[in-house]
Amino acid sequence: MPLKPQILIVCLMSFMVCGSCGTKQEVVEMPKPIQGGEYIPEHSKTVFLVMYDAEVGKAPLLKAIDDYGCEIVYDYNIITGMALKKPEDKTLEETMEYFRKVDGVTNVEYDHIYRLTDPVKPKLEKR
Repeated sequence: MPLKPQILIVCLMSFMVCGSCGTKQEVVEMPKPIQGGEYIPEHSKTVFLVMYDAEVGKAPLLKAIDDYGCEIVYDYNIITGMALKKPEDKTLEETMEYFRKVDGVTNVEYDHIYRLTDPVKPKLEKR
């Protein structure tokens, strides 16, 4: 009689081991590799970035924002720049072109969207 608990334990353990083999695993589809120069990063359809000269200040930019009807999404405190949202009735490109002509603005660019799954290309130093 003392053998029955041991047999029961062995049967339970073998059942657990065999049962775990039948679990289904989710298949994750990997993105297709990017060939050559195919990769174009996405950008926001409504938000763009404006950098301005610290010596000129942001007063001309703030006036242009008010005159054009943009919304300040973020006013960066580490750099002299802002993220702006375009007005509903304007295209992103024409809005960016308008802000390129504002006094003191040094750079206007797209607000790029980068994902952790985007391909990474190392930047090589040129000497």
